[in-house]
Amino acid sequence: MSQTHLDFGTPNYAAEAFVVSEETASARAALDQWRTWPGGVFCLFGEAGSGKSHLGAIWAEQASATALKGSELTLQFAEAPAASGQLIALIDDADQADETALFALLSRLEREGGAVLLLAQRPPALWDYGLADLRSRLKAIATESLKEPEQKLLAQLIVRYAAAKGFKLDEPSATYLAARIPRTFEAAKAVTACLETVATYSLKTPMALAQRALRALYPSDWTDEEAQSGDLFEA
Repeated sequence: MSQTHLDFGTPNYAAEAFVVSEETASARAALDQWRTWPGGVFCLFGEAGSGKSHLGAIWAEQASATALKGSELTLQFAEAPAASGQLIALIDDADQADETALFALLSRLEREGGAVLLLAQRPPALWDYGLADLRSRLKAIATESLKEPEQKLLAQLIVRYAAAKGFKLDEPSATYLAARIPRTFEAAKAVTACLETVATYSLKTPMALAQRALRALYPSDWTDEEAQSGDLFEA
């Protein structure tokens, strides 16, 4: 689906806002055991919207980690003394890091200990780096993948997110939305955020509100006949 640009505000990455499911339970458990990661490093990977940034933010808060993007990782950061004695860091989009800085970071962990959580869309073994020693170390990193959520979970999330915004969606309306959006946590948040945008319309039922939100979020996916149909918003 092609999505129109809407501003949905700053993501809520609080621990209480995260929904543990079959798709995320294993990853959450692995992050809770961060003090025992082999070599002090772990990689959580998955497609955009899979929940890895949310999990990473929860871990960073729990571990008092310094958070940065891969593009922000420098040799100076990798080698600078840590205030707490050991380096504890979260690196998002880690596969975009400078290879010299990333190699120095992993070497430091091996020498001094610490903990670094790497986030990326692909596993470290598939990252495009030319340094042979770095590729070897990346292949040895423990990993966990986040898979796209099932439709049933998305529907549950939509009901929960909608309730948090003061909208009561019934199960059929939430299921309707879950079947028509990308299977990502971000898409579920986006479509429920859109409920606020369309709530000024005179809509008689939760299904009508759901349909209006879906049309606002993905305008190019509706035919002219559907867009003009009065029945569409009187469901």
